Amino acid sequence: MAVAAAIAAWAWWAVAFEWAGRSSLRADDARANQPHTTANATYSASQDDGATAKTETRLPAAGLLLPVDGPAQPAELRAADKQWRWHFAVAQGSATLNAAEVVQWGQPVEPSAGPLVVLADGSLLVAEPLDTENETLRFDSDLFGQQGLPLECLAGLVFNPPVDRLQRDLLLDRLVYAPGQSDVAVLVNGDELSGVLEAVSEQQVVFRAELGPLKLDRSRVAAVVFNPALRRNVKRPPFCVLVGFSDGTRVLAANMELVDQRLQVTVPAGAAFSTDAKHLAGLIPLGGRTVYLSDVEPLEYQHTPFLELKWPFRTDRNVLGGMLRSAGQWYPKGLGVHSAARLVYGLDGSYRRFEAELAIDDCAGRQGSVVFRVLLDGKQKLASPVIRGGQRPVPVSVPLDDAQRLELVVDYADRADVLDRANWLRARLIK
Repeated sequence: MAVAAAIAAWAWWAVAFEWAGRSSLRADDARANQPHTTANATYSASQDDGATAKTETRLPAAGLLLPVDGPAQPAELRAADKQWRWHFAVAQGSATLNAAEVVQWGQPVEPSAGPLVVLADGSLLVAEPLDTENETLRFDSDLFGQQGLPLECLAGLVFNPPVDRLQRDLLLDRLVYAPGQSDVAVLVNGDELSGVLEAVSEQQVVFRAELGPLKLDRSRVAAVVFNPALRRNVKRPPFCVLVGFSDGTRVLAANMELVDQRLQVTVPAGAAFSTDAKHLAGLIPLGGRTVYLSDVEPLEYQHTPFLELKWPFRTDRNVLGGMLRSAGQWYPKGLGVHSAARLVYGLDGSYRRFEAELAIDDCAGRQGSVVFRVLLDGKQKLASPVIRGGQRPVPVSVPLDDAQRLELVVDYADRADVLDRANWLRARLIK
């Protein structure tokens, strides 16, 4: 009965995300059944002991509530209190859930352009920097109006992000994670200046380098990395929520409140921002009953190159180091690998099931082809169909029972390992 309930819940979720297939995929550990044919693809897969995989279709995910338990369904967030109780309007009436019981609501989006104010915790504000005074950056946001933040809470500013998506991703990561003992001005032409940021205005950046003060037109500056040594060390709380807005702003919220269609979020550093609830795009709780494998250290990792090139695995990034993207959608959490790869995680008996969405990253275009496998204590529990570039993600759920070892394997499929940039999107353990 439990397995049947899990399969039914996932069928509901697949329909809502338009990944719903016209059949479940089943086979023994060592062999696949005859291929199943759908309107989108023809493939074979294997499944054991309640593990499920669903094929794809196509519907928007905006406003979709995905709880830890139960089916996904469209939902409107009506209210939220500081005790993390979220109140939704659903087709059956209303529902109240603690945020810890939610995997995701809605869908955060990416900013389409700059400027960006980047916080030390990785939050991004689509905002216009106005000036710096008394160690505070003043900026103007369409969402939050004119605000100020201490420079010690910031990782940097992005004025002119690179057109290349991967380079843009790497630049944002550099702002948040780069070591160093000085500010760095990254110019559009690729040159860099180390020194001290003295001032920012709507037209220029004043930067003191070895040669003295320089007044740089903002059109020449890609980004400014703030001195990491001067950042305030603010720990992420055990439970928080990634709050995404319609303009691409995303904020890590230590608390949030939605009252009378007015949303207020408070970041770990203590600053609070308020805006109309209509701008809210998505919510992703971090630290509840959902434990993401990207936050867990694996016991083992093995990459078997087809020829000689070896690839690392990445957490919350694709194998190239860019953001995880599939079918044009951004996924903040997940694992990126290149075939053939094997990750092993220890289980302590406190988890009920493993869930993920399987895909080739968008950076591979319509190329790349792999098979995903899930093993428990050395026994295969699920083998995916051949997943190819350009397909929408395939959600899977595997009951963990009392297993002690979880193995995630990505094997070659067609065309050797060419562009096999595989993603375990939202790979997670459910308590």
